[in-house]
Amino acid sequence: MNVSERDTGTLRLTQAGLLIASLGAVIVILGSIIGLFLCGIGAVMAAAGGLGNRWYWFVAGGAIVVILSRLIAEGAETLGGWLAVFGAIAILVGTSLGYPVRNERES
Repeated sequence: MNVSERDTGTLRLTQAGLLIASLGAVIVILGSIIGLFLCGIGAVMAAAGGLGNRWYWFVAGGAIVVILSRLIAEGAETLGGWLAVFGAIAILVGTSLGYPVRNERES
């Protein structure tokens, strides 16, 4: 991610959002509903630095799929579980591709 023109606040907000979304993805796989909220909140926080990038669409799409999987799991438990797994994988892939490492002003 090219962060040379971004300010440090946006960089930190994006990093925190991606970490929160990833934590939520892991918690969803373990079976807790709290992970749904963390995925959604993390995706919204990461939008500050990621909106318009391909990796962000993985994170946002994964968060949407994870949240929808809970609704689908009420009727079809197996399908909802698999959707949660695929959504969590999308969040983790998006985070690994787009995690901003360092701002040039910090180096």
